[in-house]
Amino acid sequence: MRTVILASLLIFIFFFAGFMWTYAEVTAQQSCLQTASIHCATAPANINGGNMQQPCLQTAPSSGGETLPPSSTLTVIVCSSYSHKAANGTTVVLGDVQNENSFPVSNVKVGVTFEDPNNNVLEYKTGTTILQVVEPNSMVPFSISSTDANPSITQVAVDLAGFVPASAKDQVLTIQSSSLQISDNLILAGILKNGGTSTAANTNLYLITYDAFQRVVGIDTTTVPNIGAGNTANFTITSTPSSRAKTFQIIAESDNYQSIPTNVTNIIAALPVMVGSTKVTNPSGSPYSTIPVYAPVKISSSLNYLLDSVQPYVYYVQVKKFGGEVEFIGNTTGVFLGGNDQDHTESVSWTPDAAGSYYIETYVWDSNGIPISSSGTKINIALVK
Repeated sequence: MRTVILASLLIFIFFFAGFMWTYAEVTAQQSCLQTASIHCATAPANINGGNMQQPCLQTAPSSGGETLPPSSTLTVIVCSSYSHKAANGTTVVLGDVQNENSFPVSNVKVGVTFEDPNNNVLEYKTGTTILQVVEPNSMVPFSISSTDANPSITQVAVDLAGFVPASAKDQVLTIQSSSLQISDNLILAGILKNGGTSTAANTNLYLITYDAFQRVVGIDTTTVPNIGAGNTANFTITSTPSSRAKTFQIIAESDNYQSIPTNVTNIIAALPVMVGSTKVTNPSGSPYSTIPVYAPVKISSSLNYLLDSVQPYVYYVQVKKFGGEVEFIGNTTGVFLGGNDQDHTESVSWTPDAAGSYYIETYVWDSNGIPISSSGTKINIALVK
């Protein structure tokens, strides 16, 4: 009897110790995410589709970074980042840096490690925030691209690589009016006023695009001629819209002044639906290396609606031979409800009946046959028997 009681007591002690160890480990992990003064190790972000949003993290600099204080004393931190392949094949990493100091900082450097699928480092590159001075308790974006269009880059890791204290810049530049037209291009037009007592020289104005997770997914810029004290200047920024776009912000900085970040609220969407990535797969969603004749094909596109109103639509898929002859047209219908219902994925099935080379076009029209999107990316496919 005594032996049974002793064995039971030992089992309870081991169970309780295991429970407390698990609880301590989980608590430490949670604190790492919630407390800025604790260093959190994170896995590299995968390039395909961009990485998910991360909390603001303090990370030690990688090889090539500057010497920084211990992580427990850092108050400039790298926040969520997003990465994608650009049209020229380079890998672009965008994100935010947050200054939690009570004073401004400048020369804020961010380091990006570009890696292959096996975590081998292919390149380490540093860049700076878009603004020269990051004011206290504020966030400023950065954008860093790989040097080469290296297809082996599949993941990235981001770290803080340096910063120094700075003098504040008066935030006397104001965006008096602006409108953003969305069609095949983004066209931002507005008026910038210098409310300072000196000329605003070497002024850059930035249009920042955010996705649904408030990650930076696009940064476009233009320069503005010198603006005398109390004067204004017109500006225009033209760029290619991102299919992930949800909200937009403008910020300006000259050699001596800054503006406060200004949300773009006057949006004119001539083509309010963005057609994102289009995939060609089998019915279960697995990609084809080659498509056999008479094999069913699933053509899917991600759709992003930029307005809050209700919008019925028709998603069209058109398959053409390389000579221009139309081989197939299919469609499916849907309705955007606005608000939180702005991201849809639509699919159309096609069964090829002849071998050859084809390309696919995608469109979105309203129920009256009026285009509400530009054409999606053309996809070239080759069919074999």
